[in-house]
Amino acid sequence: LGFSLKHEQIEALKSFIFKKDVFAALPTGYGKSLIYQLAPVVAKRMGLSENPLVVIVSPLIALMEDQVKEASKFGLTAMQLGVHTLKDIRKANCQLIFGSPEAWLMQSKWRELLSTKAFRDNLLGIVVDEVHLIYKWGKADKGHKDFRECFAKLGELRSIVRRGTPILALTATADLDSRAIIQKQLHFEDATQVTVSPNRKNIRFGLIKVSSHTFDCLDWIVRELKEHDTNMFQVIIYCRTLTAVGRVFCYLKAELGEDCWADKDPQRRAENLRIGMFHSHTLPQNKRRILDSFGGDGPCRVVVATGALGMGLNFPKISHVVMYGVPEDMEAILLEAGKAGRDGSLSHAVI
Repeated sequence: LGFSLKHEQIEALKSFIFKKDVFAALPTGYGKSLIYQLAPVVAKRMGLSENPLVVIVSPLIALMEDQVKEASKFGLTAMQLGVHTLKDIRKANCQLIFGSPEAWLMQSKWRELLSTKAFRDNLLGIVVDEVHLIYKWGKADKGHKDFRECFAKLGELRSIVRRGTPILALTATADLDSRAIIQKQLHFEDATQVTVSPNRKNIRFGLIKVSSHTFDCLDWIVRELKEHDTNMFQVIIYCRTLTAVGRVFCYLKAELGEDCWADKDPQRRAENLRIGMFHSHTLPQNKRRILDSFGGDGPCRVVVATGALGMGLNFPKISHVVMYGVPEDMEAILLEAGKAGRDGSLSHAVI
């Protein structure tokens, strides 16, 4: 196939195509998506199915868009619920279909699609990407409304598809308690367990104590941007709240002045901004501009964001991650820090 796979990828892929549930906790940048991308290709070559199809449950639109693009690079036909119509999907001989938990569970046309004979006959399995969100987003604290309750109901998919259809659960990190919750919600029994330590030896951690509501701890980023312009390394600044994202972004913009734009662009065009802001309320066109610039060779060097940025997205050139405010738990720290150094180079994560 032209791919050199790691042992854990092979183990997960083999179990999945032979109809066994799989829980895979593999570090950021390990190549989790390659497992389900190769599944229909391998299944067809082995004669297990004539038109194998994989359904992927994904949490974010930006992540789905990125995964559809990535799949097309491998020559796979991938579609996304809401972007492609029911007619498109029925007509196409696609191998991967991406959709949110809400789309698969709450919209009758997609539920009915899952239950059609043609779909059930070709369905190789279901993938739940970023599966830790089952307990992060699917279950709220007592007295509060669930943020996205469909995450906690993903086990219902088993009642729609053919009995014995396997589920591949993917995450970058989950402790023992979290794994137990996830596998109970998905009704796993005797699932294949594939785990690799999330420790990344190429990432150096630092801790800076600051007083509340101060931003001067970020002045080194301002200095680097002014000195190196678009040749500066890439940085993600993760904040705990939308308010904090806005305040940090405004501080950086004010301190940079005209240096906020590549080559001090006198027209101050958005596409030449060297800093960006990314969260759940960012306009779709701005999200796409930031993702394209940050993920490619664009001028954007620094993105101030919530955890919505980077979830499953591939940014290989990030060398610094700044966590402005302490993440809620160790899993969150590892997930955010893991966005740095995906190319294997020495990188830094600072809290």
